[in-house]
Amino acid sequence: MPQTIIADIDNALLAALDARAGLLTLRAILLRYKASGVTAAQVAALLQELRPATQEGPLEDVILDALDMVTGWCGPQLRVWGEAGDNRAS
Repeated sequence: MPQTIIADIDNALLAALDARAGLLTLRAILLRYKASGVTAAQVAALLQELRPATQEGPLEDVILDALDMVTGWCGPQLRVWGEAGDNRAS
């Protein structure tokens, strides 16, 4: 089991990843982390922890999509932690 940040949000994230949820669903969950004061680095670490078990499969693609929204490697409309200095993960 990966690290726990906020249990109910973690469970929602894991369920969304397993269901290969769409980008907007993933973003809504990531926004819940941000609203709860969780940093981008914490969420990025959780997602990175999940990756090894899913490498080179469809689930890894969903994890990478979520990671892109956390780190800012996506369009501005999907970015969760906004500008540099806004808890952006590196």
